[in-house]
Amino acid sequence: MRTQPKQSGLSDRAAARPASIRRELYRELCQDEDGNRYTVIVYRPVPDLNVTRYELEDGTPVRFVDDCLFEMESTGRTLTRCEL
Repeated sequence: MRTQPKQSGLSDRAAARPASIRRELYRELCQDEDGNRYTVIVYRPVPDLNVTRYELEDGTPVRFVDDCLFEMESTGRTLTRCEL
């Protein structure tokens, strides 16, 4: 009896497709209470979906608080964009 190699069940085209293509919308210059400056990147992780994500240039996730504030999720540090 001949054995056949197992196949993943995914076509080559589906396996080679990237998991997500994020679309950068804009960047916000911000600073913390100590005066350290940061750049918050605002993007859509899935282009056709109306979901917005926020992160710093180094990939640190931030949370949108209001029109003037973001919060770094890992530390709770507040970043403002209204008082630069």
